[in-house]
Amino acid sequence: MPKTKTCLSGPVYDYLLEQIMSGQYKPGERIPETKVAAVFGISRTPVRDAMRRLASDGLIDLQPHRFAQVAKYTPDTIRDIGMLRISLDSMAIKLAMLYGNQSEFMELRGIAETCEQGMLTNNDALRRTADCDFHLALARISGNRLLLQFQTELYLRVNFVLLQQPNIVVNKQRHIRQHFQIVDALAAHDEDGALRIINEHLFSFYDLSSKVPEHFFQLGAQFPHP
Repeated sequence: MPKTKTCLSGPVYDYLLEQIMSGQYKPGERIPETKVAAVFGISRTPVRDAMRRLASDGLIDLQPHRFAQVAKYTPDTIRDIGMLRISLDSMAIKLAMLYGNQSEFMELRGIAETCEQGMLTNNDALRRTADCDFHLALARISGNRLLLQFQTELYLRVNFVLLQQPNIVVNKQRHIRQHFQIVDALAAHDEDGALRIINEHLFSFYDLSSKVPEHFFQLGAQFPHP
């Protein structure tokens, strides 16, 4: 029985995703369909299907006449991602405070320790992966499947931001320490403290001051009418 396009495009998608996330294909670089098809010994149709999926993920840009290149995020795009991250992480914290338990919070601390180890050993790949894993685990503890799904889809873009701008974290030690502070606040059922820390954790990371006031995401914030 011949393989379907989906069966053929799946491995191509995984291959291109790994090539992009490992930096083999750089932001703005073209991805030649014919070269990728030759790697797998297949036609270009499954390659195009995989590229459309990656375009939906926000990792490549498809141009007219099936020209494709790795995405190159603008500062505004990165800030838009940051605003979504704060919103989703804040919801995850509130739900984790309701439904999480101390065992899950200790597992979260273990991921924070792995992220710290990546920083201390200058292993940027480990640090990036553990950083994303920390926030995904937070979404998992929330018990909301849609929230976890949205976070999982968003974190392809987040990891790409970290790859595209490896020095976006100015104070890595402070950034890593905040993971532990979030866990401590969760374990102590200090919701306001956890929300304040996640706000600080991400607001400067994404340079959101040019988009919204610093207190925009804080509970009970009041804003003047336009």
